[in-house]
Amino acid sequence: MDVQKLLKKYFGHGDFRPLQENVVNHVLANKDALVVMPTGGGKSLCFQLPALMRDGLTIVISPLISLMKDQVDGLVANGIPATMINSSLERDEVKKREDDALRGKYKLIYLAPERLSNSHVHQWVSKLKITALAVDEAHCISQWGHDFRPDYRNLRLFRERFPQVPIVALTGSATASVQRDIVKQLGLVNHEKFISGFYRENLQISVTSKRGADAKIKELIVSSKGESTIVYCFSRKETQELSEYLSAHGLHAKAYHAGLSAQERELVQDDFIKDKVNIVVATVAFGMGIDKPDVRLVIHKTFPKTIEGYYQEIGRAGRDGLPSKCVMLYSAGDKVKLDFFLQKMEDENRRMAEEQKIEEVMDYASARICRWQWLTTYFGQTDIAQCGHCDICVSAQELEDATEIVQKILSAVVKTGNTFGKGHVVKVLRGSREKAVLEREHQNISVWGIAKEFTTQQLMEYFAHIIARGFVKRGISEFETYKITQRGVDFLKNKDTIMLPKIERSEAILGNVGDEEPDYNNDIFQALRALRKEIADDEGVPAFIIFGDVSLKAMAQSLPKTREEFLLIPGVGQRKLQNYGEQFISKIKEVSSG
Repeated sequence: MDVQKLLKKYFGHGDFRPLQENVVNHVLANKDALVVMPTGGGKSLCFQLPALMRDGLTIVISPLISLMKDQVDGLVANGIPATMINSSLERDEVKKREDDALRGKYKLIYLAPERLSNSHVHQWVSKLKITALAVDEAHCISQWGHDFRPDYRNLRLFRERFPQVPIVALTGSATASVQRDIVKQLGLVNHEKFISGFYRENLQISVTSKRGADAKIKELIVSSKGESTIVYCFSRKETQELSEYLSAHGLHAKAYHAGLSAQERELVQDDFIKDKVNIVVATVAFGMGIDKPDVRLVIHKTFPKTIEGYYQEIGRAGRDGLPSKCVMLYSAGDKVKLDFFLQKMEDENRRMAEEQKIEEVMDYASARICRWQWLTTYFGQTDIAQCGHCDICVSAQELEDATEIVQKILSAVVKTGNTFGKGHVVKVLRGSREKAVLEREHQNISVWGIAKEFTTQQLMEYFAHIIARGFVKRGISEFETYKITQRGVDFLKNKDTIMLPKIERSEAILGNVGDEEPDYNNDIFQALRALRKEIADDEGVPAFIIFGDVSLKAMAQSLPKTREEFLLIPGVGQRKLQNYGEQFISKIKEVSSG
């Protein structure tokens, strides 16, 4: 059977998403690959589909038990033989699944990274017919990533032991330096990179003042009309207090943090995934194992420590591609909390690198440039126009001629040698006599002090604009440095004019998620959601394992009356048609005729 037919039969999709088919064909050619796709972009299919086309087994490395379980449940629901082996299983059950794998029962088997350092596991793996190793959340292998996990370094042993087995590394976010580290640590050979855009057009992102934070959060949640919501907080105490505040106002919220027992955390996560609770107030310990596609609202009560972490966390919203909302509550004073933890770091270089990452988040939060332009540029993508739906784009912006100040900033980047970060360049422009400036004799260059009339924050904001417009680009070291690009050189040489938004703060908060008039029958959609929940509860799986919201909305729009019509719905493959088709068709007929 060809790839296209398998795509529809098992996954219910008529077409591939961007890059998926390229990656699938590359993997089928037994070649190493690095795949960087945003959350919800369809990374998993890139190794799951090739696994079906080969005589053998694909091993998938995944960092969390909950993430493995959701993926395995989804595969089994689609009629694909898959399983997982991890610490949640009794020894006898592990032995049974290992034996079943040796007998060729599975196409995919999910393992935790630490298991590959076990000699017994190596002996067992050596007896299997392995067609590929897929490394999910591959950024965890890099010490420069935002979620470094030492156990991922065990994967190098796999490459050394099984050099002929192709490796597919997949991640939702990775800067250029993290990408290089993934390739190096996994020992990828003659690999190809597949990097899709970092822009998520269905995510409406905004930053607003932290004043009256709890009341703002309550208002946002109420306006989201009971949809699944994650609120990220700084500390355990904050999560507990906010969840109690929300519960006192009639909202069904639960706290999640590392201070809870493993059993308590698992219960909160399970209740959230199965829609028994719709709001989780959590520290960043929550979320990486969440494969829930219908989270409609993600709120950061305190700004995150890294841009990579922020991108990963907002990526938990709208994984099904439907409109979702992400709001960061920002106060520069929150940096005091983060500084307290930074001071405890003994490694000076690491502490400075972490401090720089926090400054980048603050630059993002205070900038007056399209949020998506800023984020995508940070990850190296410079072809995104203004998104039109972030808080900056929807607020009225008065433009000003910023040609002169942009010329000054670019000149300062060049005259300081194209080797410094924003902070140093801005100090030179403002005429600073700090030690770092004087030691390099930068007080003697022509650009020193030529922008004294601007505050540091204003110059930082202009700097963000010229980064986003591709006039300068970040250097390749782990420390922040910038150098002028050819586009920047051309701007100076041609004496072009540039209009930028006036420097001012906006309190624009985006409209409610789902305010648009739906193009489907909402009564039927709600009836199908209730049926889905009933079936999911009976089978003991999350509702999205049965069907995602995208599938239900397509049903409520096209109202299929036959099995043939039902099979045309996105997300409906042969197994789901067989298992659920009659029930859903009957419900559609019942509600539409009533």
